[in-house]
Amino acid sequence: MAGVDSGIMFPALRLREWTQEILQRIGVSQDDAVLLTDSMIEANLRGVDTHGITRMLCVYVERIQKGVMSAKTHLAVVRDKASTALIDCHNSIGQVGAAMAMQMAIDKAHRTGVAFTAVAHSNHYGAAAYWAMKALPEGMIGFSSTNAPAAAAPTGGRTPMFGTNPFAIAIPAGKELPFVLDLATTVVARGRIVLHAKQNKPLEPGWAFDDRGLPTLDPHAAMKGLLAPIGGYKGYGIMLAVDCLCGLLTGSNYGMHFPGFLAENMTEPTDVGSVFAAINVESFMELPEFTAAIDRAIREIKASNKAEGVNRIYIPGEIEFDTKSERLAKGIPIPEAVVQDFIELGKQLRVPFPKP
Repeated sequence: MAGVDSGIMFPALRLREWTQEILQRIGVSQDDAVLLTDSMIEANLRGVDTHGITRMLCVYVERIQKGVMSAKTHLAVVRDKASTALIDCHNSIGQVGAAMAMQMAIDKAHRTGVAFTAVAHSNHYGAAAYWAMKALPEGMIGFSSTNAPAAAAPTGGRTPMFGTNPFAIAIPAGKELPFVLDLATTVVARGRIVLHAKQNKPLEPGWAFDDRGLPTLDPHAAMKGLLAPIGGYKGYGIMLAVDCLCGLLTGSNYGMHFPGFLAENMTEPTDVGSVFAAINVESFMELPEFTAAIDRAIREIKASNKAEGVNRIYIPGEIEFDTKSERLAKGIPIPEAVVQDFIELGKQLRVPFPKP
């Protein structure tokens, strides 16, 4: 879970209201500000702080202020078939293009059973699970993936050529929580390295390499080096597959062709590509039959024999659901260094940051 370990606690509603106002002050429409804020606050609530306001808000604001990302939405459907679509985002906010693409996938899957959509020339769209989970209320399986600026090397190399290239899949259940898998194809997202550097916290072994390709626990050295892929050469293969689907298939950037990391590149659009899919369960079996089967499989896993010292076996997504319940009750932790950033941002835009 890519979360912060401690910080000053703030109610989610107060952070949500402040964030929406900040975004509207820099020219984002009210509807887009609500969507963008929801994607970030939801990430914070689920403990994925690398994709919440904790990490992304100041970056998004600076990119919009400097004209690197457009505050105004300009989306165009350039290819539209019965079960597929391609949307040109024209450098609009990534979440706005993603929302349109995921909704199109769901609508088409209602008619055709399975649908696959994509966006081109877009921006960072937040947490992949946020989009995959949109399919759950429709009785569908959701999928989303996106590529990103290069932060990892191919197996045997030390030149950054692949982004964290995450993907997510959400599968509805009945009485159990849904299965929600959201992972980067690197061991951790780069945003987690950034948060550790911000707090001067050492990294865990196996997370990253320095610029010589040697393992490091120093987050500052890792910022200049490489992220470690999941599963060694297998992770490298998945990274490349995501780049082929999200970048090459959509005509967007890929691999080494990105102009730089979001927080460091304030001169050129990122030109990200993303893909979305929806599978209508009832194209294969009745939804209650499927969700009952998923419930049964989940219960079998959770009731299986535990390793010594283990009290609970988790299903992917379960920790995030637990974290959301806890943070809705107790608040979202914001590290002190990030609080200071928010105070300065509030002063700059004349929207005072709320007190804890």
